[in-house]
Amino acid sequence: MQITVEIGTREQQQEIINELGMLGEASKHYTMAFRIREIIVPKDFDAKVTELQKAGTYKSVPGMEPVSKAIFTPQGHVLLFHPNIYSAAYDNHIRFAIYWHEFSLLVNKGHFPVLTRHKLDRYANYFMNLYQLYDQYSAARKSFEFRDAVLREVLKEELSELAKQDLERSLLGSLAIIRNKAEYYDWFRFQIMEYRENQIINDFLGAVRGKIAQLSYSIIFAYATMDHYENLREKESLIAEAPMLNNNTRAFLEYFRYKYQEDAVDLSDGIDLMEAFWANFGIRFVDGEKCMECEVVDI
Repeated sequence: MQITVEIGTREQQQEIINELGMLGEASKHYTMAFRIREIIVPKDFDAKVTELQKAGTYKSVPGMEPVSKAIFTPQGHVLLFHPNIYSAAYDNHIRFAIYWHEFSLLVNKGHFPVLTRHKLDRYANYFMNLYQLYDQYSAARKSFEFRDAVLREVLKEELSELAKQDLERSLLGSLAIIRNKAEYYDWFRFQIMEYRENQIINDFLGAVRGKIAQLSYSIIFAYATMDHYENLREKESLIAEAPMLNNNTRAFLEYFRYKYQEDAVDLSDGIDLMEAFWANFGIRFVDGEKCMECEVVDI
């Protein structure tokens, strides 16, 4: 596996290569559907993504640039890490978690089952989205565990203050989204009322789809963090009144905890939990006579 660093002095480049070498070593011990062909720290992240994806010009949002991106090629995956993560705002403790999160997502691709369907039906839709959320939950948990192991067994260090600040800032950001009732819960309720009047399902889905994804992932990231770092569990009090944290959501999260502890990859028994979780956002998918249909439910 090749490691290419396009930023910094020759000495800095070698330090980054040494740091990233752990992924090359780890890849030898994990079963992967497709190997990692190359790891690149590009000088221009957007230009490199555009070059590799060959699907139009890629432009990240200024101030919201991704820290990493995996791109599939016929020769294997290419892992890109944004040059910003080698600035003074980050240290190696923060980067260890970033590296292993991205690596875990690639490993999951080889472990999680692939559902073959001739059409998208209710089961397939919930199945795919259930795995997408669990993919992020498990990758986050594994990235924290990996970092702990490196610090404890290799570096003999405590988690840096910068990494602690980054961890808490990220958690508080997710919690702020979860408890933002006006932006999410009230928005869903408003869109449900709009749908009751016009009965145009595509308009409803277009209005809520992005917020469903954002809120779902915020819940997943927040609880993956608090499930690993018990000292941060007290932050859960900040979302005690969040309307989305009902019994459906808590059962869904408990299911993820159990599957993670069991190191399970079969989530076929979680379809109904996924359905109940998404009902919190006002949507339920059913099989119609010709295709899958979306029902709008009150919340």
